[in-house]
Amino acid sequence: MVRDRKLGDEWLNWNGELCPDQIRVEAGKRLFLGFSLFAIVLLAATSIFIWYLIKPRIQQWSPLLADLVEKSLLFFIGLLLIIFCQTVLSIITRKNFILRLGKARISISFLTPFILALGQKFGVSFDRMGHSFIKVSNSLMRRPLQREKILILLPRCLMRSIQKQVKELADKYQCLIFTVPGGELARKIVFEHKPAAIIGVACERDLMSGIRDVKNIPVIGIPNLRPEGPCKNTTVDSRMVEEAIRFFLGLDPQPVAFMGNATTG
Repeated sequence: MVRDRKLGDEWLNWNGELCPDQIRVEAGKRLFLGFSLFAIVLLAATSIFIWYLIKPRIQQWSPLLADLVEKSLLFFIGLLLIIFCQTVLSIITRKNFILRLGKARISISFLTPFILALGQKFGVSFDRMGHSFIKVSNSLMRRPLQREKILILLPRCLMRSIQKQVKELADKYQCLIFTVPGGELARKIVFEHKPAAIIGVACERDLMSGIRDVKNIPVIGIPNLRPEGPCKNTTVDSRMVEEAIRFFLGLDPQPVAFMGNATTG
């Protein structure tokens, strides 16, 4: 049991041993995108194989139902490929090709749990895949139409000196800012204040769950650095936070510091 810090929900099983991915993570967008394509191909192949096995029995029972199921399966596979292609196109061209259903974006993020599990089977850590996912998500961000209410969320483990720097930036650009101990309070703050955009500083694990929770609000995630391991004296470059603020306010173009290069990631 780790006694020198209060662990967040995502780190409760941490045994205190430090590995490189728990201090600083580096991963490009290609990692998450590559495993996304692999996951789609695997799902498609598995679905087609299962359908090949059961199709004769269903045809005997109802040819109409068999035809409907087959067309639905092909539609689902085609939709997954379209979603993947629109994601890649949006990243490369920096233009918005993302389909929407009402206010909700249709993206490959719903496959994230499967992609994470698949990555771990091939030795890719949760944190590396999460870092890659955050870069993909950041690259798909577009400025909100209303820019007057930007919310900055900081983790309680962030060094006091860094918190002070970020709070000064929040005052300078008139942003809301809160230090939160975990995802539950963060969700409550988002619900109460209904911001136009969110800038979150946290570890990859918290950022992943947070980004997936707030689907209808633009979010830029900035992973922290953990020189002493998770949940203790973490740091972040305050200039990256300022770049994110200025991007959402329309003062600067899309920064690459936490989004990666458009083509190489």
